[in-house]
Amino acid sequence: MQIARSIRFKNNYRKLPTPIRMRADRTILLFCNDPFEPLLNNHPLHGVYRNHRSLDVTGDFRIVYREIEPEIALLIDIGTHHELYGS
Repeated sequence: MQIARSIRFKNNYRKLPTPIRMRADRTILLFCNDPFEPLLNNHPLHGVYRNHRSLDVTGDFRIVYREIEPEIALLIDIGTHHELYGS
């Protein structure tokens, strides 16, 4: 899987504490090698993020992405569950 990053993702990634950025980097690497690795908890989203999917970074942090072409994913945003989904 190839990765593209949105401006929002880049900006929010930069604001993360270093340990969370390191975990996000590992999550992205794992995702590139196997998008449906069980540790990622890759699942579809609903509502505002319909047609998007979520990856677990930590117990609370998530990456939201969507596949823009076969084998190309656009990372849309990164943040806590509450920051992304409001609950």
